[in-house]
Amino acid sequence: MLKVSESLKKLLNGGRATAALLLLLAAPAAGAAPDFLQDAATQKAIESIMEEASSLEEADAALEVMYERLTSYAASPLNLNGASETELLQLGVLNEFQAASIREYIALYGEMYSPYELQYVHGITREQMLKLLPFVATLPGENAQEASLWQALTDGQGRLVARVRQAVEEQAGYKTGGYLGSPQALYARYRYTFRDKLQWGFTADKDAGEPFGRSGNEAGFDFYSGHVQVSNTGMLRTLVLGDFYAQFGQGLTLWKGGAMGKSSDALSVAKRGSGVKAYSGTDENLFFRGVAASVSLSKAVTATAFFSYKNIDANADTLGAFSTLQTTGLHATAKAMAGKDAVSEMAAGANVSCRMEKLRIGLTGLWHRFGGDYRRNVYPYSYFDLSKNENANASVDYRWYAKKVHLFGELGVSQNGGLAVLNGCLSDVTPRMQLALLHRYYQPQYQAYYSAAFAEGGKTANENGLYIGANIFPHPKVKTSLYFDAYAFPWLRYRAMAPSKGFDFMLQVDYTPQRFCKMYLRLRYDAKEENVADELLAAKVVDEVEKAGLRYSIISEALAGLRCETRVELSSYRAGRQAGEQGAMAFQDVQYSFRQLPLSVSLRYAMFNTDSYATRIYAYESDVLYAFSVPAFYGQGARWFVNLRWQPAERLSVWLRCAQTCYYDRSSTGSGLTQVSSSSNTDVKLQLLVKL
Repeated sequence: MLKVSESLKKLLNGGRATAALLLLLAAPAAGAAPDFLQDAATQKAIESIMEEASSLEEADAALEVMYERLTSYAASPLNLNGASETELLQLGVLNEFQAASIREYIALYGEMYSPYELQYVHGITREQMLKLLPFVATLPGENAQEASLWQALTDGQGRLVARVRQAVEEQAGYKTGGYLGSPQALYARYRYTFRDKLQWGFTADKDAGEPFGRSGNEAGFDFYSGHVQVSNTGMLRTLVLGDFYAQFGQGLTLWKGGAMGKSSDALSVAKRGSGVKAYSGTDENLFFRGVAASVSLSKAVTATAFFSYKNIDANADTLGAFSTLQTTGLHATAKAMAGKDAVSEMAAGANVSCRMEKLRIGLTGLWHRFGGDYRRNVYPYSYFDLSKNENANASVDYRWYAKKVHLFGELGVSQNGGLAVLNGCLSDVTPRMQLALLHRYYQPQYQAYYSAAFAEGGKTANENGLYIGANIFPHPKVKTSLYFDAYAFPWLRYRAMAPSKGFDFMLQVDYTPQRFCKMYLRLRYDAKEENVADELLAAKVVDEVEKAGLRYSIISEALAGLRCETRVELSSYRAGRQAGEQGAMAFQDVQYSFRQLPLSVSLRYAMFNTDSYATRIYAYESDVLYAFSVPAFYGQGARWFVNLRWQPAERLSVWLRCAQTCYYDRSSTGSGLTQVSSSSNTDVKLQLLVKL
């Protein structure tokens, strides 16, 4: 850790205090703007972080947990002066070395006076600082003192959100009676937060087609979630009653709450588990339900334990035996409703972590049991999958820190003796280059139901691989990020009837010619062996499937409150000796926040033309608060949306969103119960937020 004399530190602190004051005066948009403009800036930052996180992913449940985390930090900002590196990484903006730089900066110069000091921290760009501003604060030590119970219960902030969404075109399921409920999707949520000490709330959700107050949902909504979380009080790090998620190590044993995969930032391969945290999302499978507690036994040792019991969806018979667990969370039909909460799920786990100066070691144990008799349908590719209703896992993880190198890894074992090993290295080679290296070895027989480690195959089993990535900064205005990931599957897998292999490559170049303008070019290529229909052999064979994508995007914020993005993206697909397929998509985004009116608007118009679903293209969309959209573009057509936010009163905000996809190559969309006798799909959302 860097050190300076007390006299020099005082001199530096005095200069920083003056600089911080000047920064605050020069940035009225952050400190003196109306609440509406601050909320608009927060929403823009959330969308920017989410879009980057989803850029290499399909619509994934892990995005919901990230969204929940960001909105939580927006309501109760993270104190930079007391935040750990793990908490800083949870924001989704920084890498390992940047988070370490913030801690070193504070150790050298003392507590920060303003979040704008982030631009003076080594390795952090102005763009990253602007993304972080809505989620961080700089509280001095005396403001971080313990609060009374009455203060915690009365001085916090409450937010009530209510939303209704409906598709305009009527689906066949509503005409024939195949759906049990109405086409409206309903959502309600309340959250109360007091600093980083207390949080409690509830969530209620009903998907389109699900019944309300009848036919299995006599209690009203289809899904309810609630929690109370107390944090940072004496020895107590975290106590959660109700719904929570748990994340430890590198995810080989326990990572409940979703996990992101590869990213456009090549160094984002090392997981940083958040331990146990309250869950307030709408996904009905990402969480535990019960009690969890994390306690600091000493400055170096933290112990965590939890117990969970809830019912989950499954295809079960009258005796309770089940063959398949259902994870969609949708209960719009009689068959789906019959499987709702059909099987109980009990889980218990513990973690002990020891934090030394350069080394951190964690031990994690987990046991879980399903209430029914698991009679799994066995296929050749699923031969090694869990086939009983009970399992246990244990793992040891480590992190070792040096000035320029971070080593990390985890070794996991399942009850049947299966092994999984992951080791990685992050290196700050030079000021202009950072490298990442990750190797994983997951045996086919490794069984870990709650795992979500770094993997290409979608689960932590049956995979060996080596990942090499780098971030290169050849010029202050240019960043290059690239990775190469080679992997092999020693046993059969879904869509591959023989052992297979493949590799994945990504290259992205970011260029920022001016403060108000940035652009990037991204190339991604993936070649993986899968089952392919061979016309010459009149059978399926395992052959190489190639996917490629090329994206160019330019973003401009030349005028205050105005943001424009233009994007063009191409895709290609080839399976074995079949003819290649192509796809293209282009869109124009305009976002504007009025300075004199409490109104902001987001607009998009997109055109797409792809040969098939195989060449589909994903694009993140601006949405209402606490919601996000990552639709897939395929076929021929156009899509537009308008997203309005209006604040008629200080404590009331209203969102109205309308989106429509028009297809030029079909007269109807969907199939079965989802079929619509129209070439267009229109979706409308109305949301209210009340600050209490």
